[in-house]
Amino acid sequence: MAKSSIPHIRIVLAVTAFALMGFGAVSIYVLGWGADEVTQGSIIGVWIGAANGALGFWLGSSSGGKARTDEPEPVVPPVDEPLP
Repeated sequence: MAKSSIPHIRIVLAVTAFALMGFGAVSIYVLGWGADEVTQGSIIGVWIGAANGALGFWLGSSSGGKARTDEPEPVVPPVDEPLP
């Protein structure tokens, strides 16, 4: 296994998997056997929000994190203009 740059990656993945499985089990119970429509709507809303967040993260990390091969230009104010 390659060395990861994320500290404690196994702990992070284990806690994330545990939280998703726990919330998934609660969701199955509430949506399958629950009678409270407000709670069912809240559960569905949380899953929609999580899906939107995951999609936004995926889009941002796949397009915004591309490596540049050229060096960025330094930002230097013009010498003859005063700073605001």
